[in-house]
Amino acid sequence: MLTHTHLVALHRSLRDERVLSIYVDGRATDPATQRSWRMQLHHGLTDLRTWLEGSSHEEREQFERCVRMLDATLVRFSVGIGAPGWSAFITPDGVQDAQRLPAPVPTLAVWSTGPCLAPYMRALKESRPVIAVVADASKADIYRYSFGKLDRVETIRAHHVVEPASHMGGPPRLGFHTGTRGSAGRDSAQRSLLSGRDRMVAETVERLNVLARDGAWIVLGGIKRVAARLAEHLAPIAPSRVLELESLDVHASEADITQAVRAGASALRDAFDARRVAEIAEQSGAHGLGVLGPAETQRALAQASVRELYLTHRYLEDHAAEAEEAVRSALDQDASVEEVSGEAGEGLDRFGGMAASLRFRPSAVEGTVEPSTIV
Repeated sequence: MLTHTHLVALHRSLRDERVLSIYVDGRATDPATQRSWRMQLHHGLTDLRTWLEGSSHEEREQFERCVRMLDATLVRFSVGIGAPGWSAFITPDGVQDAQRLPAPVPTLAVWSTGPCLAPYMRALKESRPVIAVVADASKADIYRYSFGKLDRVETIRAHHVVEPASHMGGPPRLGFHTGTRGSAGRDSAQRSLLSGRDRMVAETVERLNVLARDGAWIVLGGIKRVAARLAEHLAPIAPSRVLELESLDVHASEADITQAVRAGASALRDAFDARRVAEIAEQSGAHGLGVLGPAETQRALAQASVRELYLTHRYLEDHAAEAEEAVRSALDQDASVEEVSGEAGEGLDRFGGMAASLRFRPSAVEGTVEPSTIV
């Protein structure tokens, strides 16, 4: 899957080229419904041929050349595509990119100057990696989830030394008296276990500080006391990026961990988006570095002042052409683009489904939305 940086590079390299952009929804698991995406794609390509009837012979030939390359690319998918989504960007010169996506996208075909990128925003949300830790008192298993794939990174163990307690039936040693019943030995062993656990927690936190340096989400599971201690130490290092999951226990399989990690990342992302959109609403209401609504956001995009562009799923579906123009404009000015959902999406839909944070506020942009009304 393309990262934001690679997507920007693709957009800029193909901005003046005729491109066949293909998206496939691969969520169906039943063989009968898996084939439906092929039928939807066929209908989409047929519609494009009808639309191109009045175009030049050269353009129609370019389109058919791209379709033939698409057919050759799809041959390897006998039924389903084996992923929630799939995309391809094809020019008359060749297939520029074709990859499985870790998130579902609508099945569609677009013929345009420059690649169609707005549908890719949903998949791009999955590009931020997730670090998962499943820990008990003796060890912490660390995993990395990225682009739909879970990998085990390492296991950090609690090394501790427990000295054997004196045997009560053995001959007394100097300083040993018959009133001792061995509780000191058990206390020493317990202290050693706790000390080993604390060293493991400290080492795990140190390792996570490195692994999550790129802004990765962090989800914690396992024994509750250990996960809570990890969360406490991670709070100042990765504020708003850490989540404890009760559903993630020490007996979880890798499939269970993958499912929990996806759910945890979604919850963290929704909470982050809600906070960010609320901040933009407050800045908009104070005529600061934020705008709400399509009109104000498009005005800011036109003046190249956008730092972060936020779009809702509803806006992407209901205003495909405007959304595509906004995404391209944002990428042109090196702005990040986020499709928001959950609480943030519902709140933003009440104001047209679009918002942006700004690098500077042009004098022509005047927001009037009250910050308390966004969520």
